[in-house]
Amino acid sequence: MNKLAFVIPYYKIDFFEETLKSLEEQTNKNFTVYVGNDNSPNDPFDIIEKYSSLNITYKVFETNLGAIDLEGQWIRCINLSKDEEWICILGDDDCPKKNFVEEFYKILPVVDEKNINVIKTAITSIDSNSKLRGADLVHPEYDTSINTFWRDRNKQTHTSISENIFRRSSYEKIGFRGFPLAWGTPLVAWIDYSEGGLIYGLNSTQMSVRSSEINLSRVDSFKDQKQVGEAMVYEVIFSDYHDKFSDSQRLFLIKKYHAVLHYYQLKNKLPSSIFTLYGKYGGIQGQFFYILRELKWKFTK
Repeated sequence: MNKLAFVIPYYKIDFFEETLKSLEEQTNKNFTVYVGNDNSPNDPFDIIEKYSSLNITYKVFETNLGAIDLEGQWIRCINLSKDEEWICILGDDDCPKKNFVEEFYKILPVVDEKNINVIKTAITSIDSNSKLRGADLVHPEYDTSINTFWRDRNKQTHTSISENIFRRSSYEKIGFRGFPLAWGTPLVAWIDYSEGGLIYGLNSTQMSVRSSEINLSRVDSFKDQKQVGEAMVYEVIFSDYHDKFSDSQRLFLIKKYHAVLHYYQLKNKLPSSIFTLYGKYGGIQGQFFYILRELKWKFTK
């Protein structure tokens, strides 16, 4: 029985065949593929037919959901899948290396023994010509999701959706939080699914994550929604996981949250005021920093 499902929320045809080809070339074929067409203007049926050996389950949705609710599109694509124990949401332009599935099965006994619910593979960034854009991004073999989040906020690592494999039971228990356009969803989901505990870093294979002009233009187009998502990330952290961080880390995170609120004119949704939290985590010095920052923002255009 296949334990791994690749779930592909499809919309862009530009690199879709490369994605399917990377699955066809897997050295271990014990996986299933599910493609959910988000009412795309570009019909991929001929490409899917070309890769019939993958035995793809394909569904065309009558409405486009990803433009307003990307998490919702992910969810209805996951709902196409059956009872595979593990899920990888694969971008329609991303490509797992040939040994991706093989290496997944190799480490599965250890992951099961330690009750780990999230596996994070190394990342290779590729451009629109499928050329490498830099060195692989690797991860500690064992790391907590809290520390992974901390390293992400300090630009020491990167978190997206495609390089992660997560246990179906943890997804079904918790689901996704409801971030606009799924900005922040992977960051918080991996903490939720692991309950702040261990993530396994699988560095013997890589997920090639596409960074092309198409992706970059999309990021710029939805900048406002992204910042709302950024604010929501910190709100979840302070509401549900604040006890996992030290006071100095909390002070760093409240500074990040404060800046997002100011620059994008968002309202604080935490129970305490920002000034109170500066004092709680940084004492008088923290509150003095808050006052100076507010004065600078007031008088600097």
